[in-house]
Amino acid sequence: MSLDHKVNSWFTLGGKFQYANSNNFGVNSGSQPGGAFATSGIGRLGFNLAPNVPVFLNDGSYNLNRASNQIGQGANLTALQFTNPQVLLDLSRFTSESDRVIANIYGNVKLMDGLNFRTTFGIDNMTIINKTFQNPLHGDGVANNGNAINTNQSYRRWNLTNVLNYNKSFGDHNIAALVGNEQQYTWQEGWGAWRQGVTDPFYNEFQGGFNTIVPSGNFLGENYLVSFFGRVNYDYKKKYLLSFNARRDGYSAFSPENKYGNFWGASAGWVVSQEKFFENSGLSKIFSNFKVRGSYGVVGNNQGIGDFAFWSFFSSGLYGTNPSLFFSQAGNRDLRWETSKKTDIGLEMGFLNGRLNVEATYYINDVDNLILAEPQAPSRGIPGNSILQNVGAMSNRGLELTINYNVIQKKDFSWNTSFNITTLRNKVTALAAGGADIQPATSGLERPSMVRVGESIGSFYAVRTAGVNPANGQRIFLYRDGTQVQYNHAAPVASRWTLVSNGAVAPRVADQANDGVIIGPALPKWTGGWDNNFRYKNFDVSMLFFFSGGNYVYNGTRAGMLDQRSWNNTTDVLRRWQRAGDQTDIPRVVFGDNISNGSGVVISENVERGDFLKLRNITVGYTLPKRLTDRAGISSFRFFAQVFNAFTLTGYRGYDPEISSNGNGNSNPSVDRNSVPQARSFNIGINVGF
Repeated sequence: MSLDHKVNSWFTLGGKFQYANSNNFGVNSGSQPGGAFATSGIGRLGFNLAPNVPVFLNDGSYNLNRASNQIGQGANLTALQFTNPQVLLDLSRFTSESDRVIANIYGNVKLMDGLNFRTTFGIDNMTIINKTFQNPLHGDGVANNGNAINTNQSYRRWNLTNVLNYNKSFGDHNIAALVGNEQQYTWQEGWGAWRQGVTDPFYNEFQGGFNTIVPSGNFLGENYLVSFFGRVNYDYKKKYLLSFNARRDGYSAFSPENKYGNFWGASAGWVVSQEKFFENSGLSKIFSNFKVRGSYGVVGNNQGIGDFAFWSFFSSGLYGTNPSLFFSQAGNRDLRWETSKKTDIGLEMGFLNGRLNVEATYYINDVDNLILAEPQAPSRGIPGNSILQNVGAMSNRGLELTINYNVIQKKDFSWNTSFNITTLRNKVTALAAGGADIQPATSGLERPSMVRVGESIGSFYAVRTAGVNPANGQRIFLYRDGTQVQYNHAAPVASRWTLVSNGAVAPRVADQANDGVIIGPALPKWTGGWDNNFRYKNFDVSMLFFFSGGNYVYNGTRAGMLDQRSWNNTTDVLRRWQRAGDQTDIPRVVFGDNISNGSGVVISENVERGDFLKLRNITVGYTLPKRLTDRAGISSFRFFAQVFNAFTLTGYRGYDPEISSNGNGNSNPSVDRNSVPQARSFNIGINVGF
């Protein structure tokens, strides 16, 4: 709901209100950051459970071994190590319900001709109730004889903005200026409890009978952002354009001495096509518009840090039944604003009387005081073995190109298309501690990513491989200096690594610490989209394609499905080495060998190109003729059907190259380890106008 009311000639009042309720019913996917190796994550179960092991027995009961909490019956099947997903789907439950209100109210006062004062107050309030029940029969709830976890999360934000705006024209000179202040306060809390030990199989709700109760999901936080800003825009005959802006931002998560940052920017533009020499030249017959522009600015960033990032904390807990305190956060009083120095140089060109428009921009973005979680030695006793620091700098360079074209504009048929592409060349230029590498982990078990000076952030770091030795079926690994060694899991431990050249015992194992090398960037070198909108009489069709590439994805899922243990393997194993002379990329099968195919050590074989093309969205609609809507007393009525993620074209061997097991981690992107791919979804609906 929105409302704008002109009270009189100098005062306008208005506001907007939006309410949304969302209910989600799901499963433990195992695809959240930190859950990549969960043995009850549905994603991993879908990959690793053997297809010939049923979820039900012949008598209709669940196929499970309660003693070992694993799927399967008998001594040979209990080694599967994973749970029965059907039990989890039937007896466990994960729900989340949210209520969100977004609203604002504004008042605008006209102080004099061209001078206006506007004040806006807005809120964004959300409450989330999460409910989890893990059954006591099988899965993650067995250890506690059943779990019921209920948490309530509340997020409250208000924003107050006051702006004095001046717009005036003096002949051919146009000036637009503003000064303002913005204040934003965010408060959040979470509270809940974890009930353990269900007293009767009948109970599957938090309010049922349980033996114990412990705190869960409790947090309390707040932050405050205050900004002072100003901007001046000037143009002469809409031909020469100048702009300058400045702002001062203060954020409560930084220490008092580093709380504020000063940022500014300036830009200029020249509409060449309005010059007389351009109009009188032959260029005006080619270009309907030609503009040159450039800008430079310093921008601050405070994302990715907690509400109290500079504080060190102790938190409360229990040691047995005794209350205690433990070191929970190592703060950093030297933490300060991350800054980006941005330069843009661009062209805007119009052709065919404005039907075809092209924008091209070259950008340089140099980031200083890069905020990353720097790993710490375990002996230091730092919680999480990392601490947020302004560890260095990086640069981003590239080209942005946008093309908009009204291809066909007829009475009964039209076609509009838009294409854009952005290139990126990212490079880390400095790190703290003398440029020491940072190697973040995936769920704490493997480290395929590397942050290194001179490389793109989060590039993959792996031991190179050189195929399979056709003489014996052993995987060939390369030391960093190029020496070839091979691995035989069936041999005694002391002699598993041998030199390919003569079969002698190798001086050491091949591992990341000694032999890892950078293999390609994890960040895409180019991304873009192609949007098409068609209309034929009352029918409309829109299609949005999205593409990305030039980067690599670490296929950890494939590594896990080739490590020759007691769970499912990918069909790639069918082309394994079997006899002398076989030419293949899959080494011979040795039970328990999780080295040769990369589950135990990150190898180049599982670092794959991540190029893809997706039909992100396709929508087909039909609008009723006006003569019918007029009879019904409405202004418009449209049916539509929509498909998201309709298809993906890629050479990546996993399910989805556009994925990361580490969430939005900026230092370890494009890692696929037991991750559920993005869903294909279908929507059918109507739009009614009154």
